Amino acid sequence: MTHRTRRFCAVALMLLAATPVFAFSEEGGAANAWAPSIAKMVNFAILAAGVWYFLRGSIAEHLKTRSTTIRKGLVDAKAMRVAAEQQLADVKQRLSRLPGELAEMKRRSEEELAAEKVRLAEATARERQRLIEQTHREIELQSRIARRDLVQHSVELSMAIARKRIQQDITPADQARLIERYTAGVRA
Repeated sequence: MTHRTRRFCAVALMLLAATPVFAFSEEGGAANAWAPSIAKMVNFAILAAGVWYFLRGSIAEHLKTRSTTIRKGLVDAKAMRVAAEQQLADVKQRLSRLPGELAEMKRRSEEELAAEKVRLAEATARERQRLIEQTHREIELQSRIARRDLVQHSVELSMAIARKRIQQDITPADQARLIERYTAGVRA
């Protein structure tokens, strides 16, 4: 039987059980005093038997399913508990290692800081040496330029003084004699 058919039969049986089985008259007296109670018990027995007959499969199936679900839930809960305990143990283990790891990280960072200081000092020394060499080269270059400018200025001053002396000291007769000597030297 399907669930729908069983439910229909169960409802029909309940309606049937709700109607009295025996029709009683009020004239029966003391002999009939037990009749209504007996009728109620028979009606109840029919109702209980019908409910049991039609619903026993559903109830048994429901109880079986419920029992299986509860067992599965207990097994799952046990597995979850074991997993949670394992995770807790892992966390406790990691927490116990944490001070050592922190000390190791601090030691490494101090070593890295010391190495960085050394590297920075070396880089600073190299840059300082490079700047000193560059400054020396620039000073040398400026010194050469200044010497050249000084020599050129000295030459210009010397030439100006010589020109002035020549213009003051050389007469037109001296100029003619110098020209003749130059031309004689060029011909020869």
